[in-house]
Order: sequence, then C-alpha cells, then structure tokens
Amino acid sequence: MHIIKGTVLGVVDKGEADKRWAIVALQTSAKDRDGFDVTTTVKARVFGDSIKNGLHNAYRQQAGVEVYMPVTCEVNDRYHNIDYLLAGTPLRLQEVRPQPAPNPASTAQAKAAGSN
Repeated sequence: MHIIKGTVLGVVDKGEADKRWAIVALQTSAKDRDGFDVTTTVKARVFGDSIKNGLHNAYRQQAGVEVYMPVTCEVNDRYHNIDYLLAGTPLRLQEVRPQPAPNPASTAQAKAAGSN
C-alpha cells in the first residue's frame, strides 16, 4: 500500500446498476530536479465491495481539501502505465499549534482559591 498526498478534485461515478465503479481524482504537486513545479492528476479506481460500502463517498465530502489517500498500485502491461486502486478512507492531518504549558504555581493558586 502507498499513500499519496494531494488535493481532492472530485469523484465520478461510472458503470451501471450491477457493475458500478467510480474514480477518485487527486491533484498532486512536486518539484522536479531542476526546481520546476510539476502538477499531476492521480485517478484511483473503486470497485466491488468498496463501491458497495460507499468508500468513494468519503472523498466527495473532502473536495478541495488536502488529504492523504491510501492506494494500491498495479502495473498495467496492456497500456504501459500504473493503475491506482483506492485502499481506504482519506487521511486528513490537521495542524495543531503547540500550547504553552500551564504554570504549576498558578494552577495551584487557582485550586486553592476555588476551594475556599
């Protein structure tokens, strides 16, 4: 399993009632060895039990949000490319700013004042 970091572009439903599948599109950006920005769209497919369980719907709600998408990769010899299959729900890391530690003396005074 691999994890791809990017912004969710959207989810497209495909197929018919009994043969449903979907595509989840993620836009990634990086820098090449010369320092130029490279933007790539990664399309992960969703099939079978994953589509029945609605795994792709979790990504609909995250459109426009940066997430970490778990995928499995397969080499497609017919078209000479790599196919990505969705492997789980989006992982979203939130920035947590460090909080200053409370002063032990002031908390002891506050407890003493509250108990009187």
